[in-house]
Amino acid sequence: MNNAIAAVLNSWFEAYKKGDVDSVVAHHTDNASLFAPGAPRVDDTEALKATIQGMIDGGITYISHETTEADSREDIGYLLANITLAIPDTGNVSAKVVDVLKRQSDGTWKFHNTCWNLDS
Repeated sequence: MNNAIAAVLNSWFEAYKKGDVDSVVAHHTDNASLFAPGAPRVDDTEALKATIQGMIDGGITYISHETTEADSREDIGYLLANITLAIPDTGNVSAKVVDVLKRQSDGTWKFHNTCWNLDS
């Protein structure tokens, strides 16, 4: 397990729980993409910010996450995780997440591509 990569997801959820959209978005590269089930692809910082703000404004709250695998080769990393969120009018929802991360010039990791699917 690459703990530096796993720590990025921990930090992302800490910012999300606080409702700090700017901090959440700062965990992503400038040209990051989100791939959500049944939704159009989300590209670039402004679209990402609007999406995260919409999740928070919509009452989607964090419950838990578990990183099951995280590794890297040179400047590309990935992680696999299970998450649980609470969604108004739906209840608790579990999902599997695949993240691709890029190492930045300062040595930190940022999310570049995120894809998830809901458990049925």
